[in-house]
This record gives sequence, structure tokens and C-alpha cells, in this order.
Amino acid sequence: MLRRLWVLIFYVPLCAWAQTETRLTWLDNRFRVDPEIEQITFIVAREQPSQSVVLVAPNGRKYYADRHAKTMSWYSDKGMDIISIDYPMAGPWQALGKVSSNNGIKIVSNIELDVDQLPTQLYQTEVLKFRARLTQNKQPLLLRDFLERVQLEVIFYPINVDVGDVSAKDPAPIVVGTFADNGQGYDEIGGDGVFTVALDVDVVPGKYRVKIASTNGVFERAVEQTVLVYPSLITTTFIQSHQPLVSHVVKIATNDDQAVVGSLAAYLRVKQPHRQPQIIQTSAQPQQSQLTLKWSNNSQVGKAWWRGWAYVTDTLTQRELVFRLAKQHYTYIAPVTVDTSSVLAKRQREQQLAAEKTEQLQQRLLWLGGANLIVMISVMGWLLLWRRKRVPKSDLVIPK
Repeated sequence: MLRRLWVLIFYVPLCAWAQTETRLTWLDNRFRVDPEIEQITFIVAREQPSQSVVLVAPNGRKYYADRHAKTMSWYSDKGMDIISIDYPMAGPWQALGKVSSNNGIKIVSNIELDVDQLPTQLYQTEVLKFRARLTQNKQPLLLRDFLERVQLEVIFYPINVDVGDVSAKDPAPIVVGTFADNGQGYDEIGGDGVFTVALDVDVVPGKYRVKIASTNGVFERAVEQTVLVYPSLITTTFIQSHQPLVSHVVKIATNDDQAVVGSLAAYLRVKQPHRQPQIIQTSAQPQQSQLTLKWSNNSQVGKAWWRGWAYVTDTLTQRELVFRLAKQHYTYIAPVTVDTSSVLAKRQREQQLAAEKTEQLQQRLLWLGGANLIVMISVMGWLLLWRRKRVPKSDLVIPK
């Protein structure tokens, strides 16, 4: 018990003194760079609100976030400055500003970007899982404040475009993937120094120079590879049904010369009006090079869609390939039906009215003809009587 008391009396003050010295060192905001260091990164946490720090080199020269040497990359956001320097001057450096007393300044040196080797032969619309890693002295970099701000891009440059010529516009470089070490999407664990992305090779077939690089100024590192992009190994055909009892059909076929026969498999997600999404999946038989996937037509009016994935093995390299089947929309419109019974009744009514009008007209003509005949007979009879009345009496022969 007495021994433990002596330990507390002597060692606790020593530890407190050591912590005070460390804090005073960080408050001074000075850090020393050794001559053998070729690249170094300062991660400076600031109090809020505050402006970016001023970095002072051993020779007294000052650098700012908007005015610094070409050998520097300076990333600044709310509460953080990340400054990377290639071949820094040896000696004491200093950061002037509202440096946080809790986090202070962290120093990272010899950062390297290590990436997966892309297959030299890719296929249009292929999707592949791709990884990049950040290391410090050949060990995984696990500094979360730094990793959270790193953003990597995979850029495809047509082979006739100079990667270093940022002014090149025709043809334009294509950003195929953007990824971060945040534990989202295909990234498995956030902050482990491993960046993972699903590269969607949706580019025109041809030869490309692929550049994997940091794009937001946190640090300057890039790796380049050359690849060939070939036309897709699969063809997809969608046949929409317009009849209630006929199914919708998606046909997927492969090129027998490039794909292993019997290796084709597919997965579809289908959404029809007024129904929950349904999953349709199947695989080819050993001698099959195509698949047919069907789903019933629910005849509900509205918009519908389907999308999915196709899986096949490359004959040349035996590489397992994954192809994205892009989302495709379609619409079902209710057929227009004609009430033939009402149309027929209407037509019969029209014919009946026409017949009645014809009959009435004939009756009128008959009555008119009879009336005219009576008038003519009456007129003729009246004329005969009138002529008889006008004959002279002398003309009469009186028999003896």
C-alpha cells in the first residue's frame, strides 16, 4: 500500500508535466521536417470561426491558401486545412492562425496511391469492382480526418488526347467513377484507407488511357493505365406485350466466340402499375448461349419499368463479367373498345327515319296528284257547260 502511494506521489506529477509540455508544443504550432522526407502533408484543425492558416517555411517565407508554391496543394474547408508539399525544405515550419488546441496539427509523410490493375481488355457496359488504397510508409493510412476529405476519380482519356493537356476538348475525357473511403455503396469499411467503386465502362469501344487521381486538391497523386474497350458480349431485346394473356419478354444472348457457353445468368427487377416490384432470375443450361425472361402483363394502365444484371464468363481470360442492364420504361395503354350494338342500333334508327321520310313524301305526292286531277276534271266540266250556254238559238234545228 505504501509503495502504491509513493508511485502516485512521484509519477502522477511527471505525467501531468509531460502532457503540459506536449500541449505547449502544439500551441506553438511548430513542427520540424527532416531532410530525407520527399513529401509531407500538414493536417491543421482550426477553431471556428476562423480563416485558413498562414504557413511559414524555415526560411521565413509565408504561404497562403490562395497564394502558394506550385509544389504545394492546399485544401481548405470549414475547420480544416490540408497542405501537401513535395520536397519540403528541412527545418522548423510554423502554422499561424486559430489552430485547435484539441486536435492541433497532424503530419503525414510519404503518402502513396496504390490501385488495382485494370484488365487490359474491357467491354462496353461492363461493371467491375475497383479498389484504390492510400498508404503511409507502405502501411495503410488510417487518418480519418484526411481520408474523409479525399475524393478519387477514374477518368478515361481517348488515346489521342494528352493527359497533361487539360485544355483538350475534342474528344473530351470521360469520368467513369468517383469514389471515397466513406463506407457507402461498394466501399466496405469507412476510414480503412481502401477506396472501392463499381466502374461502369459505358464508353465507346476504343483505346483509352485511364487515370486514377485525387480531384479535390487534398493531395496530388495519380496512377495511369492503358486499356482497350471492346463491344459488349451481350445483346438484349425487349418485347412488350399488348395483350392481357401474353407475357412481356426480355431476351439476352451472348457471342459464342467470346463467352463461355452455358455461363450466362441474369437478374431482373420489374415494376408494374399498382404492384410491388418483382424479381425474375434464371441461368443458362450447359449448352445454352441465350436466356428468355418473362413476366405476366397485368393490363393495368400506367407506367412500368425493368432493369437488371447479366453475368457471363469471358472465353479468352476466363474472367467473370458483369453487365448492367439499363433501366427501361414502358407504358400500358387501355385498348379503345367500340360498342357495336349501339352503333348498329343508331344505324337502324337512321334507316328507319329515312324510310319514314320517304313514305311521307310519297303520300304527299299521291295526295297532291289526286288533288290536281280533281281540279283538272272540274275545270274541264265547267268549260264544257260554259260553252253550251253560249251557243245561238238560231242554230237550233226545230223539227217539223
